Amino acid sequence: MKKIITLLVVLGALLALAPFGFGFWAQARMDSMLADLNAAGMVEFTTIKMDRGWFSSEAIIEAELGTAYSPKLGQLKKAGGVADIPTVILKNTVHHGPFPFMSGQISLMPTVATIDTKFVKSLQGDEPMVDFDYSMLTDMSLSGYNQVKMDIPEWDGPVDNGKLTLQWEGLKGDIGFSSGLKDGRINIAAPSLKLEGKGGNMLMQSLKIDSESEEGIEGLSLGSATFSIGKIAVRDTKKGVDFSIDKLGITADSTASGDNIDSTAAFNIESFSLAGDRFGPGVFNMAFRKLDAGALGRINKKYRELNKQRDLPAEQVSMSLGMTLLSELSTLLKKGPEIEISELSLGSSNGKLIGTAMVTVDTSRPEMLSNPMLIKDAVIGEVDVEIPEELLVALNMAALRQEFKGVNIEYTEEQLTTMAKNRVNKRFAPLVGANIFTQVGNMYKFKASFKDGVPVVNGKPFQIPMGGAAQPPGR
Repeated sequence: MKKIITLLVVLGALLALAPFGFGFWAQARMDSMLADLNAAGMVEFTTIKMDRGWFSSEAIIEAELGTAYSPKLGQLKKAGGVADIPTVILKNTVHHGPFPFMSGQISLMPTVATIDTKFVKSLQGDEPMVDFDYSMLTDMSLSGYNQVKMDIPEWDGPVDNGKLTLQWEGLKGDIGFSSGLKDGRINIAAPSLKLEGKGGNMLMQSLKIDSESEEGIEGLSLGSATFSIGKIAVRDTKKGVDFSIDKLGITADSTASGDNIDSTAAFNIESFSLAGDRFGPGVFNMAFRKLDAGALGRINKKYRELNKQRDLPAEQVSMSLGMTLLSELSTLLKKGPEIEISELSLGSSNGKLIGTAMVTVDTSRPEMLSNPMLIKDAVIGEVDVEIPEELLVALNMAALRQEFKGVNIEYTEEQLTTMAKNRVNKRFAPLVGANIFTQVGNMYKFKASFKDGVPVVNGKPFQIPMGGAAQPPGR
């Protein structure tokens, strides 16, 4: 009996001491997590204050837009600029593991800590940035994985000092990432957001973001992602903007095939409207194949190294990255990489734009791939595009409607059609005259190929003078 009591006392003492010890672990994990996020360059996090307690700690963190996201911000900082840089203050309650019941999450799964984050207006106070309830919890697992869970409820009311009215149907999602951002997952869904004011409105419906990535060959991030919006519409009467998109979808995928990387991207829209004129569906499918993973890995490593050196001038960063790209170019080309646009199309009641393209490299002549002056002679490519004149006129009519909304110009449909036709003729006549486009009936066609360093456009060799635009012979 005494042994059982002693064991219970020891276990109780360990459970009581564990949160204090986990507090040190939680701070180390939090510092590591912020360092990883700072290395990505999108947002810069700075821990202003850390008060560690027994069962929980308080951390005040300042977040601001990263200079990698906007190089101009970095230039402002170095120049001592006075422009306001967007910042957000995060007040975090770090509930220590192994069982952080005080976080409100009931779970018997041990964890390092659960962080409850709130947005506040200043470093000194607790006044919330927004006046509605929400939840943002970060679980730091024992395995090293971090998961941010967000739950923002519905809200509506005035914003921007009453100039606008916001109707927000909430957002739910989670973002997970491992140490060093090697693996990650994003799942976000927002049903609807609507802003209305005297000068116009903005609507977004059915936003979804899903992605999964992991560190693959040569340290490259591989995986898949999808992004979709059911509808997005913007109308601004002052600027004459009237634009909407229905059912936008974007998918991307990158995989390793041996020691190569293959990547695809697809863009689809059901329709878009410009100043009331509707077009669609639209499709753009692109693929990159046989990209040398070793070369890409070295380029990626160099980019990360440069990104960490915040004090380097932008010109030096660009030059250093450019030199790396140039040094790896021959390695990239030796595998015979391919860039293909398998479909480019835009439908409408006035005909359909269609296009395809394929660019690759002739690997049978390796001597050209190691000489930057001869690389162009190894490139093989084909481009084929055709556009009906009626579609060009319709697009220009929509653009003219948009332009005229801002200046209140009155016109008839007949006048608008005439102006649109004149604009198309004015822009395409020189291109037809230069053989860049040919006109067959109502179709404008562009067909080009590139081989042995010689571009051929619409069946005729094209001269590319040094320092000037490409011209046909005799120009």
